[in-house]
Amino acid sequence: MSLFGRRAGRGAVATGEERGSGTVAPPADRVVSTGLTDRLEERRRALRSLRLRRLGAGAGAVVLVAVLVWALLFSPLLALRTSAVSVKGSDGTVTPAQVRKVLEADEGTSILRLSTGRVEEEVTDALVRVRSAQVSRDPLHGLTVTLTMRVPVAAQQTDAGWKVMDGDGVVLETAEEQPSGVVIVAAADGQDALTGTQVKAVAKAVGSLDKTTRGQVAQGTASSTGQVTLTLTSGATVVWGDTSESALKARVLAVLLEQGAQTYDVSSPRTPTTS
Repeated sequence: MSLFGRRAGRGAVATGEERGSGTVAPPADRVVSTGLTDRLEERRRALRSLRLRRLGAGAGAVVLVAVLVWALLFSPLLALRTSAVSVKGSDGTVTPAQVRKVLEADEGTSILRLSTGRVEEEVTDALVRVRSAQVSRDPLHGLTVTLTMRVPVAAQQTDAGWKVMDGDGVVLETAEEQPSGVVIVAAADGQDALTGTQVKAVAKAVGSLDKTTRGQVAQGTASSTGQVTLTLTSGATVVWGDTSESALKARVLAVLLEQGAQTYDVSSPRTPTTS
């Protein structure tokens, strides 16, 4: 007990001395409070710095994307130059210059913004000789336009001249002289002038023939009900019938022509006859 008493007394004396000297020791809880405040302030500064770095990085990314979009879609970097447009598949009736002329309205537009489907329509709408077009981008400034051409297969004499048609009955041109290498579409003796529907029926029949078979056909006509009859260069007759199953009829006729006959009837192609 005396030991503890002495220790307590020393503590009391020390406290008295401190009071006598006018110096008071800071409370322990105030020291702890000051250290915690500093740490919280440091943490707040770190969070603010982190937020600023994130905002800066986000803003930089937005600017980078904006610049990239502008460069690819609106700058001259990938702008179309019609001089860089290449054309394939033409049979000579359509020149590359004609295709480039159609695309002049798109000059300067980024090739990434160009709709290839719309460009294909522009070409086929403007150039009647083109059945279809396929467009692919050719960086940095060009396009490749691959054409599928309409093939002239028939011609009809009119007051304006000879109308040359493809297998769809589309008029490709009007010639002053009778064209060679095509089937002549004409009304039969005693028949009224053919209507547009009748002419298209003959053109479709002729257009379904392969080149060798078509070369043996001199003339074609159609009745008022759309029944097509073809006359061969040999004088033989082909009873074609209507325009249904034209592809099958063409294949059957090619085989039948290997036999000599005056009449080839492919109107029912699964049961054809010759006589």
